[in-house]
Amino acid sequence: MLNVSRMQSMFYQDGELIPEPEYDPRQVSNWVNVFLQASDHEFDDETIMRTVSMKIHNGAGTISSLPEHHNRALCVSIKAPGEYNSDKASIFAAAELQSDFYRQEIRTGRVRINRELLFRRDD
Repeated sequence: MLNVSRMQSMFYQDGELIPEPEYDPRQVSNWVNVFLQASDHEFDDETIMRTVSMKIHNGAGTISSLPEHHNRALCVSIKAPGEYNSDKASIFAAAELQSDFYRQEIRTGRVRINRELLFRRDD
């Protein structure tokens, strides 16, 4: 059975889920996955994204071809624009810029985190 929560985006923009790029096995992409603590639910979205950006900056994340937030709670996955064969530092730098963009959009009130997805209980 299809688990709809596994298909949700991590972010809302103007009240609508931001669509994630559709999976295409012919086009491999890089996602940087950052893992948070359950206690982070106490923080606002901007603080959470600041934490995500800092963790990416410090290299505290994993790289995958698909977003891990579909499979694991407490995970924020950021798509890193660029070539698949980029080196790790380039992938992390691109993801950091993207996470900073989301943080700025959160600050303006246009974007918010899908907290239901992020802080769900995995069975």
